[in-house]
Amino acid sequence: MFKRDHYSSGYSNQNRFCGQHFKDRFEKFQQHFFEGEAGQRGEGQQFVPVNISENSEFYEVQVFAAGRKKEQFQVSINEGILTISCTENTNDAAAYIYKEHLGTAFEREFQLNEQVLTDNVHASFEDGVLTVILPKDLDKVKRPQEVIID
Repeated sequence: MFKRDHYSSGYSNQNRFCGQHFKDRFEKFQQHFFEGEAGQRGEGQQFVPVNISENSEFYEVQVFAAGRKKEQFQVSINEGILTISCTENTNDAAAYIYKEHLGTAFEREFQLNEQVLTDNVHASFEDGVLTVILPKDLDKVKRPQEVIID
């Protein structure tokens, strides 16, 4: 198992960056990354990872939210903005001695382009992943075109 102090001992005289302040700097980095701006958005809003893929017929948005239930999610489209939100998990009665997964409420917004048919959007939740399918309006999709080189 990785130990935090493992790399900082015996290195203090060789490199000023990895000197006696390395542990403090590393702790600040971890706090910022896991608890600060990169880990959360706004007051009490948890950042959740999202993947967006595209194929010729639709866009697929996958929200990775382990430990959530389908009933906690709300997906809406208003004025060309896809909003995915999740309420806080309030049924958690366990007495944790250490907890990294906060389970707090979150909301993510995505600007949609004119190619999306907003009337036919479909969402499903399986194995901790919310998947939203955004079909394309094939009449508005610009086909790739080959340019002839002179």
